[in-house]
Amino acid sequence: MVTNKYVIIIQANQQDVGKAVHGLLYGQELHDEGFEVEILFDGLGTQWPNVFNRADHPFNPLFKQVMKSGIIKGGCQACSGFFEVAEEVQSAGVQLLGNETTGGHIPFAQYIKNGFIPVIL
Repeated sequence: MVTNKYVIIIQANQQDVGKAVHGLLYGQELHDEGFEVEILFDGLGTQWPNVFNRADHPFNPLFKQVMKSGIIKGGCQACSGFFEVAEEVQSAGVQLLGNETTGGHIPFAQYIKNGFIPVIL
């Protein structure tokens, strides 16, 4: 089965800036090449939207570019609550995703059912 759909899940902690940045870079590249791609922040990765949204952060321009492309689809509602960053995620312009079926977490199985290939960083 060939697919042109990818979900990039950024779980990188604050010491793994390279993984978080590459999640944005890979997503933007796939998008620019015509693939369907969605980027999600999950686990400790829910801390990144607030960090990248800071005007003085070196990767703020990249974050803004990827946000403008519309491929950042959300942050895990449950995880952002657990790590106490829900307000910061939303302030960065990233919506919270989760539902009762998944305990407030991102709907991972639904992405797979919809034909997305996961890339987890």
